[in-house]
Amino acid sequence: MTVEEFRKALTREPAVKVARKEWRRLGRGFDESQAHDTGIAGMLRVGRLDGLLVAVEEATPTHLAVRRLGSQEKARQFVEARLDAYDRLWDG
Repeated sequence: MTVEEFRKALTREPAVKVARKEWRRLGRGFDESQAHDTGIAGMLRVGRLDGLLVAVEEATPTHLAVRRLGSQEKARQFVEARLDAYDRLWDG
């Protein structure tokens, strides 16, 4: 995937799957504002990339999911929902 294809996909799709080895190149300029250790699924990061508010999740051992969030409120809701879900997994 080229940088241009990735940027276009972020504006069209709610989430884009990115190989971890590609993130350094595709995510250049990612300005992280939050980092949350999920305790189960690695780090959940929130920040801006090319003016878009995005979340970066460790989807698999080899891929990340980059999700467009839209607003600070949606970002807060997304992070809260994700962390609650992971917390419930810990509780069994």
